[in-house]
Amino acid sequence: MSDIDRSIEIFLGARGTPRTAFRQAYNQLRAIWELAHDDDCPIGQLRARIQSLSREAVEYLYGRARRVIANLFPKQNAEAGFVEWARNATGEDLVIATQVLSAEGGQLISRSRGGGKRSAARLEPRILGRVSGSREGASVGGRPRHVAQGELIRNLALDWIRATGCEPSPGRSDRSGFGDLVHSVFQWLDEPAPDQALRRYWKEVEDAKALSAKKAEKTPF
Repeated sequence: MSDIDRSIEIFLGARGTPRTAFRQAYNQLRAIWELAHDDDCPIGQLRARIQSLSREAVEYLYGRARRVIANLFPKQNAEAGFVEWARNATGEDLVIATQVLSAEGGQLISRSRGGGKRSAARLEPRILGRVSGSREGASVGGRPRHVAQGELIRNLALDWIRATGCEPSPGRSDRSGFGDLVHSVFQWLDEPAPDQALRRYWKEVEDAKALSAKKAEKTPF
């Protein structure tokens, strides 16, 4: 119950995050995403930037890191958080983890060049629910609500794992134990039904597992 209380506190804080704090966190996360995808990533610079992340950026990474790090590197854990783990991680591990954690996938964006012409589509990361060059999350005067909802569900999933020792079962209804927990918490918070939020969460889980499997195929042991 104390874990769930903490997850709710984080959600309430995220829901009220000022736009300036959101923009700062977005820019910081975008910067480490770009560094991690550099063909010759400056490891020292990447490590330093991670250590100087704002509270909002750290919270964004915190819950996901404990699950993702364990999936990417079975003999490691990030129980103390991604920032602490990053202090002593190898350069290769740090780059892989940052690539996965700093964004929630991406979207191909083609920008107008005027005169009816458009630039070649390029991949833009989805960070804090926003994709640069798209209208996704752009009209919200602060952190988009669905981003905070997604973070709440991720934190509740971690709470569930710590309490039961088992991964939650996929599904959007309240007929499963985890689904009932999420629906109940959303009701307590007067949030809309979490069906779409749960759909996005399970899509994120599937994408993370697919990416982890792909990385494992490329990583020699």
